[in-house]
Amino acid sequence: MSLLSVEKLVKHHRTPSGTVRAVDNISFAVKPGETLALVGESGCGKSTLGRTIMRLHEPDEGAIVFKGRDIAHLSRAEMRPVRRDIQMVFQDPYASLNPRRTIGQILTEPYSVHRIGSSAERAKKVGDLIENVGLHADHANRYPHELSGGQRQRIAIARAIALEPSLVVCDEPVSALDVSIQAQIINLLRRLQDLSGAAYLFISHDLSVVGYLADRIAVMYLGEIVEISPKKELWQQPLHPYTQALFSAIAEPLPPSVPRRKRIEMIGEIPSPMKPPSGCRFHTRCPMAMPKCREVPPVLAEVAGGTSGRQVACHLHSSAN
Repeated sequence: MSLLSVEKLVKHHRTPSGTVRAVDNISFAVKPGETLALVGESGCGKSTLGRTIMRLHEPDEGAIVFKGRDIAHLSRAEMRPVRRDIQMVFQDPYASLNPRRTIGQILTEPYSVHRIGSSAERAKKVGDLIENVGLHADHANRYPHELSGGQRQRIAIARAIALEPSLVVCDEPVSALDVSIQAQIINLLRRLQDLSGAAYLFISHDLSVVGYLADRIAVMYLGEIVEISPKKELWQQPLHPYTQALFSAIAEPLPPSVPRRKRIEMIGEIPSPMKPPSGCRFHTRCPMAMPKCREVPPVLAEVAGGTSGRQVACHLHSSAN
């Protein structure tokens, strides 16, 4: 049974210039204890999807089924106990931590909001949290501006795991950090997951980072998911032309088991999410586009004869061809 099941989720932003179709009819599932990475170029709707699942954005259509319950349209009061079990780590730790409160106050707040423990018990939990993320107990008396970027993100992670959630949504949690610090935070997330058994929805544009954490990878383009696959199979043989182009652009050295690929140049720029192309949304940039791609939207479906769990939305791999 899935921990989280997103079903035909839609989130559009209405602006004076038009409607931005940020999340358009997306479906996927996250299993207990696994890491599903959500990747794609900036502006494809990854962060909007994560925030909609968290109900920081209200969904327009679809279902968000968490532990068997659709939480898509619960009231604020009904969402309160659910929020204890779904937490989020944001991209910019400085913006997500209250600058007027000490680290100890920030980490105490989840326990206060959910009325967990006495003052002494909360102080003990906060001390344990700080040590669990690799900092010292005296950091509790400091303010966010007194910490480095990596230390602030460790505190943001500590706050997210304070209530022992079953699901943590990580929205580009290392993209604002130096490369030398990124590896430390990724290793911290892996260690904490091993200890807690929590599932991660890990949002990133960096495939090299995703390769260390993910069990499965979902590739997003212009508000839609175009491919979902176990990590190993996707690294070995990406199926969607967009996924192939993304992987061919990885600059970092690849593991010996991953085939070297010729760089695939995508044609043109990403179309506007206010006016996405008809048919396959990638056809305007795809070097393998067929006439059918301009007219008929492909459906995300299991790959015939392939590894179980692989899905792709591409006419090149459709059973109807």
